[in-house]
Amino acid sequence: MMKLPLPDEVKEALERLEDAGYEAFLVGGVRDLLLEREVNDWDITTSAPPARIKDIFSDCSQSCVGERFGTVTVFYRSVPLDITTYRKEGAYRDHRHPDKVHFTKNLFDDLKRRDFTVNAICYNPQKGFRDFFCGKRDLKKKLIRAIGNADERFRQDAVRILRALRFASTLGFHLEEKTKAALHRNKELLRTVAPERILPEFRRMLCGKNILHVLTEYSDVIGVLIPEILPAIGFSQHSPFHQYDVWQHTAHAVAHGAAVPEVRLSLFFHDISKPDCLSIDSTGRGHFYSHPKKSAVIARDVMNRLKFPAKEIERVCLLVSYHDSHPSTRADVKRLLGAVGEELFGFLIPIMEADTRAHSKWAVKRRLQHVHNLQETASSILKNKECYSLKTLAVNGNDLEKIGLSGKQLGEALSYALQKVIGEEWKNEKELILSEIQKNNWEIAKNH
Repeated sequence: MMKLPLPDEVKEALERLEDAGYEAFLVGGVRDLLLEREVNDWDITTSAPPARIKDIFSDCSQSCVGERFGTVTVFYRSVPLDITTYRKEGAYRDHRHPDKVHFTKNLFDDLKRRDFTVNAICYNPQKGFRDFFCGKRDLKKKLIRAIGNADERFRQDAVRILRALRFASTLGFHLEEKTKAALHRNKELLRTVAPERILPEFRRMLCGKNILHVLTEYSDVIGVLIPEILPAIGFSQHSPFHQYDVWQHTAHAVAHGAAVPEVRLSLFFHDISKPDCLSIDSTGRGHFYSHPKKSAVIARDVMNRLKFPAKEIERVCLLVSYHDSHPSTRADVKRLLGAVGEELFGFLIPIMEADTRAHSKWAVKRRLQHVHNLQETASSILKNKECYSLKTLAVNGNDLEKIGLSGKQLGEALSYALQKVIGEEWKNEKELILSEIQKNNWEIAKNH
């Protein structure tokens, strides 16, 4: 019998429940163990009722937030274990919660209410596997298959629609045909799902290795959540630099990007405004002037609606705003560094590279060289500790106050001095900068 490498805490928790006279199986975590993936959540299903679970683990810290649904979270030697009583469920009239929960002593009844076959494989070190719905077979076939009636599964809890896409993306799986058809049929149910539940699924889906397939195959489903993408689907770019329409380009760019939320999110939104920005010149070539700034506005609206954290919104919108920058001089690179900051510049380069790789094949080499040159120049600026922002300027507000500047004039003087230093007209030396400002009685700022 195949043995799974369970942590001691999980094995001991299972043993405690069995020693008390109850059945107990690991269910959450089995799929990832079989796939040799890291397990983030450990879920145990048991015939023990919630009151007995609390008694059996009375020496452990507990959270009973989910007790109404049969779940007690036990912190067993600091490892969180969600331990849930076998249950059957009533109707789901709100597409999220069952109207009633009935505890049962039958493992099969508990497993048949779950979402997908690969999530209904359970395991006990002594008893082995229980796999009533052929989840191990589907793991080998790399399939996401709903348990029982797929329409019913999605109607019970609409977030399962997005969860199916998240599994397809992160595991590199495909949806079984009946499950796929039901997902498309029930996509409008996503409108009933709270943003707080959509956000973690969407973020994890976007960072999956199979995201290209998901974005192209299920654009209509994603469009229910984010209708702003719909005009991009099939929208021609009228440009020799592009081999894909706007949405296909976006999907390929996302897939080329590093699997980091800021990078993937920025690439998802980077061209979302293009259908509204198209202008065609006399040669028939398309241009999308100002689309980075307008895409950032749309990104902000969508991310606010989905309740992304404010800091993440600001970071992504800034990256979207500057994703199409083409600095041509060292001074321009310094200005770009100053605009986004050193940390976000580290995200901007892979965003630019991923965007470039989704262009026409003949354009990729030349544009990639530009991105690599930009990275080398920025690295040189940082290595040499050259001035590119007010933080790296040799003077600050206190220095200018000492020579009589204040208020708005002070800010203007700092900005003016920064541009002079960046343009290498002035050296970044405190006394020299102060001398230049005093020498001109600050008329230079007024005239700038």
